Amino acid sequence: MDNNPYSEPESDIAVVRIERRFYAENHPTPADTFLLIEISDTTLEQDRKQKAAAYAKAGIADYWILDVNKRQVRVFREIVNQTYQQETILNEEATLFLLAFPEIEVQISRLFPF
Repeated sequence: MDNNPYSEPESDIAVVRIERRFYAENHPTPADTFLLIEISDTTLEQDRKQKAAAYAKAGIADYWILDVNKRQVRVFREIVNQTYQQETILNEEATLFLLAFPEIEVQISRLFPF
């Protein structure tokens, strides 16, 4: 990820508002983005520092990193002054809920099937 003010970080998974016509020519805005997920094998520090900073600055309220080496999920939330104030590390026994859809339960163990 470079320092170009016009660059857009690309997450591995994005849960966004469905708006087919709009996205044909533009990317979803932070207001259209419910969740961004990075799958991290060798890029954990970059995902934790550079990408988290960029996503917080953009106003992405819910950002997860799936750490495949430790089989954990790092959850970033609560943006204050364009910085995430909360980083929670959850292990395979935990259950997680999306901020935008609290009725959807995600079992961490199902994110790491093998």
